[in-house]
Parts: sequence; structure tokens; C-alpha cells
Amino acid sequence: MNARHAIVAAVCATVVMMLPASASEQNGDRDHKHSGGSQAAVDFGVLPTGPLGPLPCLQEGAIGGPADPCSYKIHHLTPEEVTIREDGEVTFQIHGGGHGMAIYEVSKNTRREDIGQFLCAGFDPATIGNPAMHVCNLSALNAGAEHVIEDRRGDVVIVASPNVTNVHPQNRVWYEPGRFMSAGGQQFLNGGTIPAGATSNGQLVTYRFLEEGRYLVICMNRTHFLNDWMFGFVNVVDGGHHHGRD
Repeated sequence: MNARHAIVAAVCATVVMMLPASASEQNGDRDHKHSGGSQAAVDFGVLPTGPLGPLPCLQEGAIGGPADPCSYKIHHLTPEEVTIREDGEVTFQIHGGGHGMAIYEVSKNTRREDIGQFLCAGFDPATIGNPAMHVCNLSALNAGAEHVIEDRRGDVVIVASPNVTNVHPQNRVWYEPGRFMSAGGQQFLNGGTIPAGATSNGQLVTYRFLEEGRYLVICMNRTHFLNDWMFGFVNVVDGGHHHGRD
């Protein structure tokens, strides 16, 4: 991994910033074969505007919060994959409270299913409609346990140490080796209270990717990442030379 990567900006705004995106960026680029543009935009989580479904989903109160059995439905990135050129930027718009983001490099053949099996083995929560079928839903045991996450090449990407103190850094997925950046506010785990104003829809984080490769973007909230598979990928295609991990 190369330390040349740098954060360009992390700013708060009250307006929604939308950047131009190609059709492949809007729909996701699961095969990361497209040429990519110089910019892409990713929605980091979903801001709930109403109940996330019928009962047992909460119908009022802290919809999408840590007590809502349907909160996993808003813990995802949209699109899950984007492709940009070297030296391009991705702007992540943070929706809702309790999120924090971090970026790591993975091998180019790493798939969503590969990472997910180290988090909550089984079906991708994004494909589960009935919260009763989500085996790790709101699971304090799974969210607090140690997870060693590898890419498809077998390299360790993240070690999520056990959460034994429920204070920073263990109350987050906090792994510094190989991490390009981290950003975000408070983390809420296992019934934590979301303070007033935490549902801000205007936080923007822009990151410039300087070298070719495949990058894993995660939510550092343990419940969101380890239970609900809240992560996505950025594919950076070459500008004439090769650097990424095979």
C-alpha cells in the first residue's frame, strides 16, 4: 500500500452535493471493467424518512436506530461499487447518525461475499427482507467479538479486536495497519442513544485515490459493519501504469 493517498476534504454542509456519475457508477460496477471517470458519488447509509417496513419494524420513535429490528435495511452504500480513474475523487455523503468510514486496499478479485463471510457468515443482509432471517441482527455478541477479515488472496485486511471496554478504539472497527483514512463522528453500539442532530444529512467526505487498485470502504460502527455488512468498493483503474494488488 502506498502512503501517497490523501484526504482532500471532509466538510459538513446543509445542502446536498451531487457529482456527475456514469450509468455504471449509478448501478455499481461489480466486475470493475469500466474505464471510469474522474469523479463518483456514493451515498453512505440511508436517511430514514418513515418506517422501514411493517411490524416488527418500528413504526414511530427512533426509526432506523439501534433498537429498530429493521435498521440493517439502511446500513449500506449506494452504489456498492464505483469505478474511477487514477487521481480521481469519490465523494461520500453520510446519511443518518452513528456512521464512521475507513478505507483499506484489497486484492482485485475480492468480492462482497468474500468479505461478508468474515463478518456475519451466511446471506448478504442486503438481500434479506424479513428481519427474523438475519441471523446477526442487533447481535451484541457478534458485533463485540473479534473478527479477522481477509481478502480473496488470503491477506489480512482488518483485525477487529474484541470490544471489551465499549470505549474508543475498541467500540469501533479500529485497525490502523494498511488503513488509508478514517473519518466520522460518534459510534453507537448495542442500544446506545442517538443524540439530537445525529440524523444530519449533510456530511460530505471527499477522498482522492492516487493509484490503481481495489479499495474496501467500511462503516467503522461495529454493528453496522460486522452484523449488517455495511461496506462497498472503489475500483481505481490505471492511468498508464500498474500498482494495485492482484
